[in-house]
Amino acid sequence: MFAFRKLVQQQQRQSFNYLFNAYFGTIKPFKLPDLGEKIKEATVKKLYVKEGDIVEEFQTIADVATDKLFTQIPSSYAGKIHKVFHKEEDTCLVGDVFVEIEVDEDHSGEASTATHHHEAKQEKKENTTISSGATTSTESKKSQPVVDNTYENDYVLSTPAVRSLARQHNINLKNVRGTGKDGRVMKNDILDIISGKTKPSTPETTKPKAASTASSSGVLNETVKTTVKMSDFQKGMQKSMTEANTIPHLYLKDEYDLTNLTVLREQIKKSQNQSITFMTFFIKAFSLALKEYPILNSLYDVNKPFEYTLVQNHNISLAVDSPKGLVVPNIKNVQNLSILDIQKEIKRLVKEGEAGTLGPKDLFDGSICISNIGTIGGTYTGPLIFAPQTTIVGLGRVMTLPRYINKSLDPKVEDLELAPRKIMNVSFGCDHRVVDGATVTKFSNKWKSYLEDPSTMLLHLK
Repeated sequence: MFAFRKLVQQQQRQSFNYLFNAYFGTIKPFKLPDLGEKIKEATVKKLYVKEGDIVEEFQTIADVATDKLFTQIPSSYAGKIHKVFHKEEDTCLVGDVFVEIEVDEDHSGEASTATHHHEAKQEKKENTTISSGATTSTESKKSQPVVDNTYENDYVLSTPAVRSLARQHNINLKNVRGTGKDGRVMKNDILDIISGKTKPSTPETTKPKAASTASSSGVLNETVKTTVKMSDFQKGMQKSMTEANTIPHLYLKDEYDLTNLTVLREQIKKSQNQSITFMTFFIKAFSLALKEYPILNSLYDVNKPFEYTLVQNHNISLAVDSPKGLVVPNIKNVQNLSILDIQKEIKRLVKEGEAGTLGPKDLFDGSICISNIGTIGGTYTGPLIFAPQTTIVGLGRVMTLPRYINKSLDPKVEDLELAPRKIMNVSFGCDHRVVDGATVTKFSNKWKSYLEDPSTMLLHLK
């Protein structure tokens, strides 16, 4: 009887201590933060903490994935993990309590204040209208070559600070031998590579064994089928393309002569010792044409069928291949960027896309999309709109083809000559509920004129 009464008293004390700590703020509920526009839930892919672990403020506690992105969740508090509410592969709603953290009374107020200050600063930054060219990160003076771009997992154990340091020095975290717990890559591991003390490892590759599908007589025994579950990014593509299939698409196809633009690129390369990609010119000329035909840079909400939203910012989306699948980040406010600004931003997005480190700000708020299949050898495409956008354009590869050109300076006189020209096929896909055929044709002609005669862009460049 005495032992039972003692057990009840102990449980009462524990319950009282928990309620006291929760009420007076020493146990802090950490909720799954807002991950971006329209995201309501995320799948827990990796947990880095368990109950009883000590965590620092901003330390990564989990990796989560949605149908649009893969990101790390940092802790808002320093303290001890009191309770974990989700396990790996669980689905957690945005705003639900993810973990409870027992915080020292002396630091709980500071952590909370710092967190709210950080959030307020971020909100203020997001609500500020950008009126000048975007600031891009300074390139590292000493870069480390990437040894291998093969990704075996969706994540590498490391903190955001370590990832940032690795990106600055062009180091692939997959090729770094982590010295931390469970192979976690530490800051010193990156610094050792930068200083030359150690070298990145090269992942071993093994040849897959061929499946045995034939008998000794050479006759096929049976049909071999394998059910494959979609990754989170493939699920996102499935949802986007299913939605795109409900859009009445209007298609326009044309070919652009990029011979003069090719000559200009070579001249810049020789005189400035700098190579400007075709895509950089495409995007800037695209933005200039949008100023005359802004309806292509609009969004359509199916719940408001008789209106559309014009977007003043030219946030041009690019389809980028990543280890997890195709992602569509965007370059913000292209109308305010120079040619060199756009070039830097393309390099950054491609680099972070290949590393799988694109953030929500890169992936959301796109207003129009360019898909360049030409980089992998495609010629024609029928692109599907990335809703709620209303326009997408697909670019084929640049080919040298014979075309007749008029040598006469008088446009009314024909003096035709067959000559090799740099030709690119262009395919527009537009939401016919918003954009009509005449408008997209006029837009294409304007964009085409800028690219076929780059000197015409000079008057409009800032």
